[in-house]
Amino acid sequence: MKCEYCLEVKNLTVRYGDIVAIKDVSFSLEKGKFYTIVGPNGGGKSTLVKTIVGIIDDYDGKITIFGKSRDEYLKERLIGYVPQMSGVRKFPIRVIDVVLMGLFRERKFRYRSHHYKKAMKVLELLGIEELESRLIHELSGGQRQRVMIARALVSGPEILIMDEPTVGLDRESQSKFYNLIRNLKDSGVTVIVVTHDVGFVSEYSDAILCINKRLVVHATDISELPERFFTKLYGYGVKTIVHDHKE
Repeated sequence: MKCEYCLEVKNLTVRYGDIVAIKDVSFSLEKGKFYTIVGPNGGGKSTLVKTIVGIIDDYDGKITIFGKSRDEYLKERLIGYVPQMSGVRKFPIRVIDVVLMGLFRERKFRYRSHHYKKAMKVLELLGIEELESRLIHELSGGQRQRVMIARALVSGPEILIMDEPTVGLDRESQSKFYNLIRNLKDSGVTVIVVTHDVGFVSEYSDAILCINKRLVVHATDISELPERFFTKLYGYGVKTIVHDHKE
């Protein structure tokens, strides 16, 4: 049976002890589209995506992925996940080895030649195949971000979720990232990005989910959101400038 939605979240509530991180959140997402999640710090955005990908197990409500329960789906397939970037300490691990980590379910005792071919293919897709043997701590922020995306993509996920992926990237790296998003979407991957970049939201999103403990609004165009909405959501005014660079 064909599933209408790739991801359905119903009445999702997550608590940390007595603290409610998100409460009664419900939404449905379609396959092959690009969604952004916005909201204030502490509003529950990261908690939401960590629950969807299986990092957080203690929750109330229902998560359905391509018609299957979250846990049933995750037994068969992984959701591609790129967490927030953090500082990289000097550690002797090569780029190719980081990407291979995304295939941990496929290996039994060691990685084989077809695993390396998969890893190289995704590095080529991202235009960083020449970094194969470089140590991860030697890379720039933009290069490291692409390596982490490669690790998330190497298993061929149907859904890719990224948490604040443009933080710390220069303008050129951001431009390359935006083009990557377009290519992934065109290939049928559903992309979900948590971001504070309102300009990014306005230019690239098919739909916007605004989270502040609850789902405040689910819109298809940032122009639908009045300025007072951002004052309520972030606690201060945000001027929205809608760019029109879509091809």
